[in-house]
Amino acid sequence: MLILDFLYAWLLLFTLPFWLKYVFKKKYRRLLKDRLRPNLPARTERTIWMHAVSVGEVRSLKSLIQGLSAMKHEVILSVTTPSGYESACKEFPTLRVIHSPLDLSWTIKRFIRNINPKLVVFNELEVWPNWISLLHRKKIPMLLINGRISAAAFNRYHFFNFFLWYFFKQIDCFLVQNNIYKKRFLQLKIPTDKIIVCGNIKADEAELSRQKMPLAGEVRSQLRLQAVTKKIMVLASSHSACEKVLMPAIKPLSTTYFFIIVPRHVQRAAAIAGQMRRHGLKCAVFSQSKNMNPETQVLIYDRMGYLFPIMSISDVVFMGGTFDQKTGGHNLYEPAAMGKTILGGPFYNNFPDIGSELEESGVYHRVNNSNELLKFLKNFPDKNMKPANDRALDAILKRKGSLACTLEQIQRFIG
Repeated sequence: MLILDFLYAWLLLFTLPFWLKYVFKKKYRRLLKDRLRPNLPARTERTIWMHAVSVGEVRSLKSLIQGLSAMKHEVILSVTTPSGYESACKEFPTLRVIHSPLDLSWTIKRFIRNINPKLVVFNELEVWPNWISLLHRKKIPMLLINGRISAAAFNRYHFFNFFLWYFFKQIDCFLVQNNIYKKRFLQLKIPTDKIIVCGNIKADEAELSRQKMPLAGEVRSQLRLQAVTKKIMVLASSHSACEKVLMPAIKPLSTTYFFIIVPRHVQRAAAIAGQMRRHGLKCAVFSQSKNMNPETQVLIYDRMGYLFPIMSISDVVFMGGTFDQKTGGHNLYEPAAMGKTILGGPFYNNFPDIGSELEESGVYHRVNNSNELLKFLKNFPDKNMKPANDRALDAILKRKGSLACTLEQIQRFIG
């Protein structure tokens, strides 16, 4: 661990010019402080320490955390990204949410001492050597849930496996999403008896969220869209690449469609609005518009945590992140759970099994450019999409069960 601390210190020194600009910003100094020392009093009762990276991972834990809380387990959630932390605080107002620790041995010791975990649950996959080693040394079991490894990440892990294998083997159990990922974990020399295919917990979460969905009128009222009678297309979790594909199609379709853009990073809303106006489009940013102008063509929703209800009132969902292989697309389970027609680019490698099934069954429609998007949406009103939309919901329902599987395995470790 001292060697790892030395390597981290060397890396910090090497990248110091990059970090200096953040030292003078108060919010980053506060973030650093919270990642060095946990912002919570020491626990005397044992807890379950759950960890998620960002917004998507945080949202997928909702029903699992509710289930554990109902069983009287105290859960403490750590989150890596600032947007994920903000989302977690909003999603779980009664839960103790903290920033995840920096992987320095003395920092990890502080977090373990204050959190006092009886089990640590990592959502998806992060490898932090000091964190894993110190938990293993203290005989605190570790469970990886919703495990996945993309093809690109697998190549990196495989290249460094001579080093990472030592830390992988200290994790007690891997609950993975499908057999594709199981095979990749096996190739990283993780024993077969440690790997269980449990499915993707996002399928259960999407179906449970669908059952609790507010009424369409309530959602329209929240968005101030009561007067909108056009078809609605939502660009969900948008990035710049998919926004560039959408923009040329908006004006020709504005007589029949109203567009809602929900950026993946809400702080980009002003920049998106500027691009829209330069294209001659009439747009509104939700936080800055008390009333919807009848001439508005595009609403940019710059709040977190309301994407699922927004998709529920849409006719078509255009899934963001699907024009960048590195991003690999965002959560396809949510629009599919509501039986929505889904458009997207060529990359859904974050969701390979559900993505390929939805595309093969005619639910996910691949568009490679603005012209293809425009053509599809012009023809969309003439199509009977109900059979395909029913297949979308069926694809989700047959994937349910990951939540129960995960709770069962957690109980196995904590009794």
